[in-house]
Amino acid sequence: MVARRRKRAVRESDSGVPTLPGYSAIPIKFSEKQQSSHYLYVREHKVREGTKSPWPPKRTLFVLNVPPYCTEECLLRLLSPCGPVQSVELQEKPELAESPKEPPSKFFHPKPVPGFQVAYVLFQKPGSVSAALALKGPLLVSTESHPVRSGVLKWIRDYTDWWDWSSVPI
Repeated sequence: MVARRRKRAVRESDSGVPTLPGYSAIPIKFSEKQQSSHYLYVREHKVREGTKSPWPPKRTLFVLNVPPYCTEECLLRLLSPCGPVQSVELQEKPELAESPKEPPSKFFHPKPVPGFQVAYVLFQKPGSVSAALALKGPLLVSTESHPVRSGVLKWIRDYTDWWDWSSVPI
């Protein structure tokens, strides 16, 4: 008989909010018009004892379930009320603490990660992580002052930004 590893299940709390053991859930909405919430799952970033990590302890927030339309700038705006944010980094999957990291290119932008992502949010002060864990929502991703494009509008903008219109003869 083969032993199988049990997956951590998402459960619903008494308030009807889906919870993940060890994480706090922060509800977000794309816009005011949206009826239902999407949940970001957050916790203080920790690594096993004796393991090195590029993320400073007590100042780094680890975020799961970041939707594709939520950019680094968007997370910075959503979490800055908790305290000054030093940096935000989106990744396809959680970082292995021991793996060497390639320095960012000066000439090329990293390829966008398709689908849902994880994020590391580095705050300037340790108290900001606790404030983020206590956030109540829903937080709005796209507002009039900070619109976020998605779907066809995002695709059109990305295409026109990518294309070098100066080389097109008129």
